[in-house]
Amino acid sequence: MKVEKCSQDLENEVIYSGLCIHCGSCNAFCPHMDFNHETGEAYVVDECTETVGLCYNACPRSFLPVSEIEQALFGQTRTDLAVGVYKDIIQVKSSNKDEILYNLALAAFEKGIIKHLVVGKNKSKKPPVAFPEVVDSAKKAKALIPKATMDNAGPLITGIGKAYLDKKRDIGIIANPCHLQGLAKILVSDFNTGAERTSLKLAFACSSGGMAGCKYCTDFSGEFSDISYSPWGAPKGEALLIIRTDVGQKVVDAAKDMKLIEVTNANPDLSEMKKFINKKRKKNFKNLMGKDLVTAKYLSLNIEEIRELLED
Repeated sequence: MKVEKCSQDLENEVIYSGLCIHCGSCNAFCPHMDFNHETGEAYVVDECTETVGLCYNACPRSFLPVSEIEQALFGQTRTDLAVGVYKDIIQVKSSNKDEILYNLALAAFEKGIIKHLVVGKNKSKKPPVAFPEVVDSAKKAKALIPKATMDNAGPLITGIGKAYLDKKRDIGIIANPCHLQGLAKILVSDFNTGAERTSLKLAFACSSGGMAGCKYCTDFSGEFSDISYSPWGAPKGEALLIIRTDVGQKVVDAAKDMKLIEVTNANPDLSEMKKFINKKRKKNFKNLMGKDLVTAKYLSLNIEEIRELLED
């Protein structure tokens, strides 16, 4: 899954076209890319002679073959078009005064699933900008746990690249769906990046967008994560956890065993969450298709997904 395009193509097709969502995937491992340290937006550092550019192939807005990535990551493709591939969905609340996401990270640290965690540190609220911090304990991560998706708005995947350069292993990340789209592309690619040292992906399900490129996103549940945390569709103070992988299940089980989280509903009603997701997906998919319904820019979907999204 490689395309013969490089940084100049990325600049023209994504950055100049208003598709960039400042995720940091392009510059996490590519020396020809960097990000603006005020806005987080990617830019080309110098002319690249690569015919197959890592930056272009890592960017979630250059092309996104959803089914191929799902097959590579999960060994199957989705049966649920709104939520993606998953093993279980449960409704939970924190068993203490700490945030649910923090308790999941704490359990992952305690069980040795992660030794380091990439989280966003806010630089600006308006516009929303956060830069990656790599911490080596749940205690250090606690103050940086996002309370909203916009707390993560920035090039967080560069944190994975930084952790790799620092020779770290067993790296976790708490990120938005767009970040994890880029990381997933890197993980399933043939490039030798070191991104495989990522051992846990926690997604904060997205509610809206704070950047121009956000209006073209169709993932509001964190489809390429191990666990998606979604307050949307759950009662106040609780959340839906979408468990997608065995690693995700291991973390949730550990958090329950450590009495950090409590399951309030093992079979929650998903109708409100799906209604919210589908409304957002449909709107943004129409943005992608444009008025002529011909061009879908970076996104590749199967016919069933297209049919659902175009229904009134």
